[in-house]
Amino acid sequence: MDTFGEYAFQVRSYECGPDGYATLATICNYLQEAASLNAESLKFSKSNFEAAGENISWVLTRMRVRMSQYPRWEDAVSVLTFPRGGRRITAWRDFEIKAADGRVLGVATSEWMLIDLASRKVVPIPESVFDLANTVREPVLGADPWTLRLRFPQEGAGERFVFKAQNSHIDLNGHVNNVHYVEWLMEPLPGVRPAELEIVFRSETFAGDEVVVEVAGGTASGERYHRVGSPNGQDHVVARTVAS
Repeated sequence: MDTFGEYAFQVRSYECGPDGYATLATICNYLQEAASLNAESLKFSKSNFEAAGENISWVLTRMRVRMSQYPRWEDAVSVLTFPRGGRRITAWRDFEIKAADGRVLGVATSEWMLIDLASRKVVPIPESVFDLANTVREPVLGADPWTLRLRFPQEGAGERFVFKAQNSHIDLNGHVNNVHYVEWLMEPLPGVRPAELEIVFRSETFAGDEVVVEVAGGTASGERYHRVGSPNGQDHVVARTVAS
């Protein structure tokens, strides 16, 4: 069964950096929107759950993005996405980012959980979701694409930013949207368009919370580690990027 969806986007001027290329956060926004649209078409989106009287919603827990080329301002792109299974409390979804001529510009994979929006606790995923797992397409980054125990290094941190999460950062689930974390972790690296991002979401951030953004690394291989957390040391997000 092929349960994919493909959705069109055009790169807007406000989605680009000074070099005219779409930012990493823009790419992640496209992925999030495509995931929502495909879930809606398959009848397991947040609005589908609400219509059934369930106060639950999807939250992103892990994502890995690999880009071979970023689109530029005014480029037409599409995102192909499909659910590819999971286990009890985690569901997996893959993506391909394509140019107008069909070339694959990048691929991504993601892991999601369902939470009760009142208690903020994880709930089991309905079997009907797993029944719609795509059985036609191969995983874009392999069956097990995750770094084991991704951690921010204890030593070697570089620049450190401290600020408060704003109301404008809050999404439909009542917490900071996942793409804002991508914007924040790239803040110390202006002009950088990573070839790869791997990110783990570990705890929620709410409006008014103070957050600390740190980056470490910058090795010859172009690998860096990122952390967004609270002043008391709790991780909200840990990430790894590789320079292009």
